This record gives sequence, structure tokens and C-alpha cells, in this order.
Amino acid sequence: MGKPILEVEFERYGEGNKLCLLVFLKNQRVKNRVLRKFGIRRDPIHSLTAQFRISEVGSGKIIDPIRQARIYSDEDPDDTGRYRVALPPTYSVSASFMTILWNPKINKAFIPPDRLRSELEIPPGYYQATFLVEVDGEPMNISRCFKIGQKIDDLVWVNDATLNRLK
Repeated sequence: MGKPILEVEFERYGEGNKLCLLVFLKNQRVKNRVLRKFGIRRDPIHSLTAQFRISEVGSGKIIDPIRQARIYSDEDPDDTGRYRVALPPTYSVSASFMTILWNPKINKAFIPPDRLRSELEIPPGYYQATFLVEVDGEPMNISRCFKIGQKIDDLVWVNDATLNRLK
């Protein structure tokens, strides 16, 4: 069997006035035809959890020190999300979690609630999300920056080149 490999994708997702910044997680199947022919298959991830911290770009001021992510997966029967999921090997994205949501009623962005805290509004600016994803107990650290503006179109993931131009 092949060791599980977690792949992470950052997407902006939404319809109409509903928008969020999502982190997609997948455990890619073995791509190599020769390996598959010999019966090599990717192992499932048995335990996947995710937490994240939000801080300001530049000052480094921590806005939210730690937030447990509610993970939505293909295996979720009622689409309410879980705090720990399994992730079988697949070609498609099979799990995701929201980092930032846009509230169209008040035209503001917020961090979704977790088990311990309610949602937290975040003012316009540039932020860094630092993710701690645990794959079968092994930690994996990932960072990505995002921008919040005055309107829904300004909520976007930001690449490093854009941040370097701002400095």
C-alpha cells in the first residue's frame, strides 16, 4: 500500500451574495499506471483534523489564536461537518473547511464559529492564516494570506507576489 498524501488547495467559493474562502483537502489516488497495475494503492487517512490561526500581515498581531475547523466531507450524511474525518484516496476533492465567510446582510467578513467560540468579525485588511492539519496524528503546517475589503469581491486568497508588492 502507498502512504497517504494530503494535497491542499485554496479556493474562493460562492454563489450570489454568499462567499467564503475554502481550504480543500484530498488524498490523491496513485496516479502511476505501472504502480496501479502492480496493485499499489494509496492508504486512506484515518484521522484528519484542522486548526487555524489568523494574524495581520505586517504587524503580526494575532486576531484569532486558534480555531478548530469544521471539516465537510463526502462522507458527511447531514452536511453539518465534523471536527475529525477520515479521507479515502480519490481523484476528486473529498473534504473542505471554511476559513472566512462573507455576511451579505452586513457586508462584512467573519471567522466561522467552532465548538468553543462564536463567529468573529474581521475588519478589512491583509491577513495570514496559519493551518495546523493533523494527518493520522502527524502535524503539517501550512500558511496562506488573504485580503478582506469593503465589498464581497475584495475577499480573496492572496499569493506571495502580491504581498511582496505591498511591502
